[in-house]
Amino acid sequence: MISRTASDFAHFFVTDLVKELKRLEVRRRTILGRVKILIAVTAGVVGVSVAVVVAFGLGMTPVFVTGVICIGGASALYKYLISDYVRDFKTSVIGRIVRFIDPDLVYCAEGHISPVEFNSGRIFTQRPDRMRGDDLVQGKIGHTNIRFSEVHAERRTQSTDGQGHRRERYSTIFKGLFFKADFNKKFYGRTVVLPDSAERLFGSVGSFLQSVNRSRGEVIRMDNPEFERYFVVYGDDQIESRYVLSTSLMQRILDFRQKTGRRVYMSFVDSDVFVAIPYKRPLFEPSIFSRLTSFKGAHEHFEDLALALGIVDDLNLNTRIWVGVGSDLEN
Repeated sequence: MISRTASDFAHFFVTDLVKELKRLEVRRRTILGRVKILIAVTAGVVGVSVAVVVAFGLGMTPVFVTGVICIGGASALYKYLISDYVRDFKTSVIGRIVRFIDPDLVYCAEGHISPVEFNSGRIFTQRPDRMRGDDLVQGKIGHTNIRFSEVHAERRTQSTDGQGHRRERYSTIFKGLFFKADFNKKFYGRTVVLPDSAERLFGSVGSFLQSVNRSRGEVIRMDNPEFERYFVVYGDDQIESRYVLSTSLMQRILDFRQKTGRRVYMSFVDSDVFVAIPYKRPLFEPSIFSRLTSFKGAHEHFEDLALALGIVDDLNLNTRIWVGVGSDLEN
């Protein structure tokens, strides 16, 4: 159970965390000075190339080539300049916050949910061709084993232009927080809970579109109109899916959606529950352009971690009330 409150974190921030943030703030300012020089030099080179092109009437191709080279080189150099600083921040700050929330949890800054785990959740029908991530947190909350991290899963597509040149591009399947926990019960089928935009946008037509989505399995109709307003459920077995999504669990999922204010994807497969929460912004990353010692930034990291770890309590995973129900399925 997550017992740390916002007031607890405020005390922790003042007595412990701010010391590390002040140390890192000195490094941030030094790196920021170098980054500003890098930006100025890059802008200067591009500016000079534009002036030369205009003066000699050379066309825009040299400007474009110079711009691509400069921006690409500057981006690579920027990542190099901040890499050690970011690594230090994650170890010294994010690691500290994780241990503050629960000292038994293990944090690995460069670890992430594996492609096998991501695919096992069967939330997304497309398998990623490329996947990266970081900020893996794992351990036990009460009786429940958990693992979560930031994940960016992408699919590769290939095309050929009119001259026969093949091109590759990557499109995002999912980017955000991916969470896995043991459900303490072996399921025979899968149950997938997805945000239901079709029903809200298209009404009965949306319901029809759901029903013909064969790749997802069978649509499971629930007896909670509010739940069906926000979610659509697919499953391999009507009876099992309804046992899994009890009245109380559906309400908890609705409450969790309201609490996060985000689209929530969820699945129950084998003996695990998977939760995917999309984020546009990167999680647990320091900004080189913002002061580190402000409480607001640190508190945002605390809230993101508490949200993920709070899934155990929000879904009541430690109660294990489904074990008894599950035995009915085996008979």
